[in-house]
Amino acid sequence: MSNLYKIHQTESGYFFVTDKGIPYMIILEKSSFIPPYGDFLYDFSFFPIDAKEKRNKDQNGFDPKIHLTLLNFLEDLFSQDVRNTIVYICDSQDQREVYRKILFDKWYDEFSIERFEKLDFKLVNDGSDYLITTYISIVTLRENPHLDDLKDFTRSNMEEFENYKFE
Repeated sequence: MSNLYKIHQTESGYFFVTDKGIPYMIILEKSSFIPPYGDFLYDFSFFPIDAKEKRNKDQNGFDPKIHLTLLNFLEDLFSQDVRNTIVYICDSQDQREVYRKILFDKWYDEFSIERFEKLDFKLVNDGSDYLITTYISIVTLRENPHLDDLKDFTRSNMEEFENYKFE
């Protein structure tokens, strides 16, 4: 039995189904942020297609194959070109962004951090009747020849990141 789920590609992204029958979607698309060195920046997200409330309680709970599948997916992306970079924005629609950030950090720490550079940002967008905190991680290989350019690009474009998330 494999410790990974089989990923299928569709027109709208990639998907896999867990042993408990939960379909997950993986979105990987060229980022709207184009760094000066080329178009190797991807927006990355994943989510269960069915909301937790719509699943039976036997379907919920920890499943180690999910994160192994996602890490393998990303490993494939990074092996295609050392310049490939992902932008992961922790979704804040259900106020669980902090938990997503903790989980993403845990996976990153388990995933051979010596090979990768992760740039983390926390954006706070507060209005008169709301407060939204957005966590963004940018991950690339340390051998990316444009790593310094990427660091400069991300630091100088944080306002654009914030506008992109909340438009």
